[in-house]
Amino acid sequence: MAKAGEVLVVTGRGAGSPSGVGAIRAAIRPLLARLRREGVIAAVAEHNPGALRVTLAPIRALFESGPRSRGPQPLPVTPAAPAGLNVLDDETRRELRQLAEYSLEQLGVRMEDRFVADEMLRQFTILTRCIASDEPDRISRLKFLVSAARRAYEEA
Repeated sequence: MAKAGEVLVVTGRGAGSPSGVGAIRAAIRPLLARLRREGVIAAVAEHNPGALRVTLAPIRALFESGPRSRGPQPLPVTPAAPAGLNVLDDETRRELRQLAEYSLEQLGVRMEDRFVADEMLRQFTILTRCIASDEPDRISRLKFLVSAARRAYEEA
């Protein structure tokens, strides 16, 4: 049985596939490797011959992983201008500011407006990279990610 923070990915054994090699498992492996490099998952292990046990990474891992070379593009915002965050509603900007302050506090950085503004942009850039380019409601997804990241700091 999977524990909290784990997901079972059922691939099947491949018994009905040509030569008995599971096509789904072979296709899933590169995806899981990519998600691990991007900080979305922490580990992958064999659960049984027909399933993989995937351990999800904490949301903080998204901030610690390196920048992606491919994948979804961030929402259109001028990266160097804090005014670029004006596309967000007031509540999301407040949560993003709170997230930036938590992050700076953990790093031991003074709470100066310029540092907070830079950290807000950094957090915004990291989170928007996690949103698929074909996501139908990218703003709602961003709001969810900002809120989840902020809660992760509060619960730590």
